[in-house]
Amino acid sequence: MPCTEISQTRGATPSTRCPFEEYERILEKNPILAPTGCTDQFCQAGRLIHSDEPKVGENRPLEVVQNEAVAFLWQLWQDGVYTEDCYLERRTQVLEEIARSAKQTIVWEQESKRVDTTSIWTQSPEELRYGLRLAWRNSRKCIMRSRYQDLELCDLRHIHTSVGMATALLGEVTKAFNHGQIKPTVFVFPPKSVDGSGPMFWNKQVLNFAGYELEDGSILGDPSNVKLTQDIIDLGWTPPRAKTRWDLLPIVAMAENDAPALVEVPDALRRLIEIQHPDYPEFNELGLRWYQFPALSRLGFDIGGVQYTATPFIGWYMDAEIGVRNLADTFRFDALPEVVKAIGFDIDAYRAKSDRAQAELNYAVRWSFLQQGVTCVGTLAASSDWCQFDDEHAAKKGYRLNSDPYWLSPPQGSIVPVWHRGGAPNYQPKPMICRNRYDPVNSWQRRKGSTDADPVLLIRKGNEWVTEPLTGFLADIPSRKRRKLTESQGEEKPSTVHIYYCSQGTTAR
Repeated sequence: MPCTEISQTRGATPSTRCPFEEYERILEKNPILAPTGCTDQFCQAGRLIHSDEPKVGENRPLEVVQNEAVAFLWQLWQDGVYTEDCYLERRTQVLEEIARSAKQTIVWEQESKRVDTTSIWTQSPEELRYGLRLAWRNSRKCIMRSRYQDLELCDLRHIHTSVGMATALLGEVTKAFNHGQIKPTVFVFPPKSVDGSGPMFWNKQVLNFAGYELEDGSILGDPSNVKLTQDIIDLGWTPPRAKTRWDLLPIVAMAENDAPALVEVPDALRRLIEIQHPDYPEFNELGLRWYQFPALSRLGFDIGGVQYTATPFIGWYMDAEIGVRNLADTFRFDALPEVVKAIGFDIDAYRAKSDRAQAELNYAVRWSFLQQGVTCVGTLAASSDWCQFDDEHAAKKGYRLNSDPYWLSPPQGSIVPVWHRGGAPNYQPKPMICRNRYDPVNSWQRRKGSTDADPVLLIRKGNEWVTEPLTGFLADIPSRKRRKLTESQGEEKPSTVHIYYCSQGTTAR
């Protein structure tokens, strides 16, 4: 897409049933489309995760940054955020900034690396807020996108330390939680620099249950967090003496080129919703519970060629996320056998009655959240809302929104309106929400031997935060500190070579 050949589209276009006409309109309105992983010979539309989804955390060639920046500014003009004069002036400013900041480094292109020129530019708060909202609207896996205009920006781009990230996040998340009346908000920390991997959070979500592997091989807690739990323990966290299924993991923040900072979740956020059922007293004895909100913290935002790698995103739950998936999945908490007994059936009837148990658990989840005054949307309401939003978009723009039926269709099936809509156009506009190229734990393992910063534990004392060293890290002092100790004792300084072996899952030295 040449930087100088973008013109504004005027007027709404009626919807069409012809897929080729629809695709032309998609291209007309969305100048930058990211790859979806599908080819003429192979379709990944039904896969949970596409093998070559775009990721943040990688340097892109200079021309890619330039084109995506201009395309993003054009979208602001097209949507009436900028006038034509403002768009042209801002485009000139941004291209000049990109040219001034350009430098040679390792860049990624089509899953391969080479030495090339790349750059970055600084977005205004208005541009960033607009980009976040567009990225949410373009998120093919989210059913609540009709609320994208309500998304708020918490701009934390001025914070460049791990300690600052951790303390700022706790304060701002508490405000956005708003005593249960949740305000959807993205907490944006500095973007990835040309020379770094960007700030990151170790946690998959701000609130996570620990998962402990016991001596007999069984799991206490959330099986999906066993590795993360062990990584945080290795960093220096001490779990509760009496471990339970519902222990909240601390938050681990890691600024670019800084060591991790670990902080416990404050009381205002750690209260759990006890899952109860108004019609089955035995249900209450199961001890099921869940945290009050989802806040994904390992995903990033790709906006106009700028990559934000640390962007926790708070919203609210849909009942099925907890009742049908998190608590019910056999590879998570596997609660349905317990629920079958609680609603009065013998465990031998588990398979025959599991659908009934699932429905009752789902009902109990939403009832329990509403009893505590915490926002939680019902599956049918969310599905109907999405269908209306998609229809209105198609009527106005002439094409349907991108969506992934695997994610959008809740597990209940045909009673949910979105289930009947079938497939949607398989395209991915930018700005977009995407995964990170690098695992934060592996990134720390690779660089901890060459940094002067040490991981710290944050503790609240009165109105102030104080830091203490993490003992787990001190027990494995990097060679840089051993060399300093040897030098201070007057001994000969040894020569050391470190070779790091890493894969997608692990890193060894």
